[in-house]
Amino acid sequence: MKTIAIALFAVFAASCGLIDRKIAGYTGYSKICIDGVRYIQFTSGASVKYTKDGRVETCD
Repeated sequence: MKTIAIALFAVFAASCGLIDRKIAGYTGYSKICIDGVRYIQFTSGASVKYTKDGRVETCD
């Protein structure tokens, strides 16, 4: 039962972005790739990451 509870918590934490927000709290931001677009996760929100020439940064 304990293993199931830990596994469910891990899935919940990963799905809601809790882990990314915690990393952002320690480092200032974290990078996330969703559907080929790179996002920057901050503790209070997220934004699309742009290249120096103003285009949306893509990822694999």
